[in-house]
Amino acid sequence: MVKRKTLPCICIALVILTAALGFPPSSRAEVTPSACDLFTSADAEALFEEDVSEGVLRDAMSPAGQSCRYSFQRGVDVFGITLRVATDEAIAEEGIYDSAKDVFERQVKARKNSENASKTCREIENLGDGALWEGTSLWVLKEDLLMILKVNSVLEGSFDSREALDEAQEEQNLELSLKAAETVLTKLE
Repeated sequence: MVKRKTLPCICIALVILTAALGFPPSSRAEVTPSACDLFTSADAEALFEEDVSEGVLRDAMSPAGQSCRYSFQRGVDVFGITLRVATDEAIAEEGIYDSAKDVFERQVKARKNSENASKTCREIENLGDGALWEGTSLWVLKEDLLMILKVNSVLEGSFDSREALDEAQEEQNLELSLKAAETVLTKLE
């Protein structure tokens, strides 16, 4: 038989346990898959039509989060993709910025005010909650996440000048970055 004083304690414990088990995690950081889960080696192989290395997952800084890198080699050159994912929680813990949105808005503002704004600030419409191509990386804001995709792809062909080669390389890297971003955003839905 349960004593009268023990019964209220058991009831309170059961209420607390039920509440803890019944509510979903409060932040996306607890449920956001790793960067290597958001963009897998199979995704990278489909993007490049090449066999790629296993994903290399690392902690990232400024903005804080994770990065995942896939690569492949052609001759002596190495190509691949890096996806950085920063959550509001990781960014706030780092203490430099307030949130993913804060980092993204500062990047847009800084690049728009740059002398080279036409080359470092190309806003992309209809991608996440905001997207920016800064010449080498695609920055995508989605709710409380900031994703930064950097592609280094193989460029076939010959070009009349170094400038033409660089322009073609940038456009190809942008196109592949956009495809990779769509893959990641689909997994976040």
